[in-house]
Amino acid sequence: MHSTQLEPNELSAVKLIFDDIAAQEWFDKSEEARSSFARYLIDTYSIGQIEPARFRKIVECSARMHYSRAR
Repeated sequence: MHSTQLEPNELSAVKLIFDDIAAQEWFDKSEEARSSFARYLIDTYSIGQIEPARFRKIVECSARMHYSRAR
């Protein structure tokens, strides 16, 4: 199990995913959404080892459900 403190390489990997998903057209650009999504990513990553591509798919699906802009 991961601790809540991420190693620099882990933080970099999570940040790349955050930056990519938060830059999507559908993502809510509010500071509240960005902050909440960042916490979600760190909490989810900290749960345990998960293959990077699978982690990306899981968090993107969640982001689309919870952080999409209203149309």
